[in-house]
Amino acid sequence: MKTSKYLPLLILVLAPTYGFAQREPAASPKDHPTRELTIEPGIGIHTNFGTDLLLAGLIQWNPYKRLSLASHTSFNINNLLQRDFNYIKTDYNYSFNQKFGAGTTFYSRKSTHTLLLMIGAKYTAFKETVYNPTVDKVSASISALSPDYGLMYSYKRGLKKYFFTGRLYVPLYPWPIKGSDINFVDGNINNIALEVGVGMKVK
Repeated sequence: MKTSKYLPLLILVLAPTYGFAQREPAASPKDHPTRELTIEPGIGIHTNFGTDLLLAGLIQWNPYKRLSLASHTSFNINNLLQRDFNYIKTDYNYSFNQKFGAGTTFYSRKSTHTLLLMIGAKYTAFKETVYNPTVDKVSASISALSPDYGLMYSYKRGLKKYFFTGRLYVPLYPWPIKGSDINFVDGNINNIALEVGVGMKVK
């Protein structure tokens, strides 16, 4: 089954999450003041081992110590090496994602760990052109809007105004939201995202 094919990859991706949570003892509120509002730009990739690039940003608001609200935006260049071969040229291939979520934050001595349930949408646009001199130029384009659900883990390291941040996003679409067919898992695996960046405490 395809599940056994992707299970080792999923374990490798999720293992650091468990390690971060277990490595440091819990901190008291005095040791780790709550960041009420942070802005966290970053870059990332999808774990489909492609040549894509994500330009992403997370805005996180903690109105209470254990309650976290977030907005995540990303612009995905789906293929950095745009195809221009055999008279076929990729004009553009990108996606725009916008998600909102809620979850909780756990505090360690010098870091925080946030788990969020995210819900949003993804817009994807793609265009290629055939420019063979022996025929008329022909272009084909596709654009689509699809839902985006998933779980996000956000790691912050540092207590001052500026800090390091890392994120892992595991989608729940198309499986199991769209259907129980195990073949849908391919779509989930291709959209697991890893991001790193810096953050800034605004309030």
